[in-house]
Amino acid sequence: MAAGGRGRRCAAGLLLAACEVAAPSDDILPPDEAGPELSPCVPTEAAFFRAALEPMPGDASAELRCEVQAASGSPGSRVLELVCDGAAARLFVEAEPAPAGDGFATGQVLQIRSIVAPGEAANDPDVWLRVEDAGGALLLAAAVGARVDPPEGGGWAAPFAWREAAGTCMVEETACGETRRAALDLQLSGGAPLRLYDGTSSAAGDEGAFMAYVEAARANLPGSGCPREFVFGLIAAR
Repeated sequence: MAAGGRGRRCAAGLLLAACEVAAPSDDILPPDEAGPELSPCVPTEAAFFRAALEPMPGDASAELRCEVQAASGSPGSRVLELVCDGAAARLFVEAEPAPAGDGFATGQVLQIRSIVAPGEAANDPDVWLRVEDAGGALLLAAAVGARVDPPEGGGWAAPFAWREAAGTCMVEETACGETRRAALDLQLSGGAPLRLYDGTSSAAGDEGAFMAYVEAARANLPGSGCPREFVFGLIAAR
């Protein structure tokens, strides 16, 4: 997956966050700093989540059947040596905080789906990656881009659905101009949504079966040169 200039750091190859809204009485941000239309938010946890398939398929949408030849590292820092449809490949997974476990093991068969679409910048495409086990159960879903869902629509993270939250929580001045910390809502099969703000992570799913990460959720502001940015995903934690 290609993260381009969006990445805060990267593993080898092409790589692929949430403050909860606090009550005003918490005094995390002064009202004049947050703004009358913004909610104060707790500090970022510096959550990090990337997944990368190397090499990436050349097609805009591709599905691969892969066998894990070797698995090195540990949950949160994993490298899988793969054979995908007869060709060698690698899957890199990085997550902080690291999940207690993951669903990867030597000898297993994986179904991998990749989607690539033009992004706001010519050299920064939007990328989505989904990894399932042989039975179709979700193991990992990750995205980097200026939008939440691919052009073909949702479903890439099923049984979960990601949506951009309506509100934002803080404005920051950066090298490209003003950017606003935003949030994503994660919902499992019609259940109550879990709101994750820029820079945080949370257990998700039934009995915390997954860890969800929103490394970045940034909304652009009129007149700012900063693009919209979303870096997020989830991984099976056991």
